[in-house]
Amino acid sequence: MKVSYKKILIVQGVNDSVNKLGYSAEDYAVVSKLNRLVKKLVPFIEEMQEQVEDLRLDHCMKDGLKIVRENGQLQWTAEGEKAFRKAYKQLLETEIEVELSAIKYSELAEMLPKNSGLGEWDDVRDSLSPFFE
Repeated sequence: MKVSYKKILIVQGVNDSVNKLGYSAEDYAVVSKLNRLVKKLVPFIEEMQEQVEDLRLDHCMKDGLKIVRENGQLQWTAEGEKAFRKAYKQLLETEIEVELSAIKYSELAEMLPKNSGLGEWDDVRDSLSPFFE
């Protein structure tokens, strides 16, 4: 399936939220499936993080060929930061091919009550596609 980096990060965020709420894989099969799904996505997340670091280096302030740092932090010109943000947004929309099977959305919706603190699940249904069907 083709999926954007943005959707991968959304699914990672949902997984983090579910785990913070204390739902266990022993009690809910969908938690186990979600954990396995995110584990399979880790290489793609790491690849994206490397690309983000490359974008930072491409667009930060430079003095000749040297990168300008202050207290270990990259320094930016206004134009460089704008260019980085634009490139980052484009990276988030980049679609990549992943070999995964979708999880039933109904399992997730049944697991968490509407007052779970994660909001209305139907509001995020499109964001969770194609990982959830």
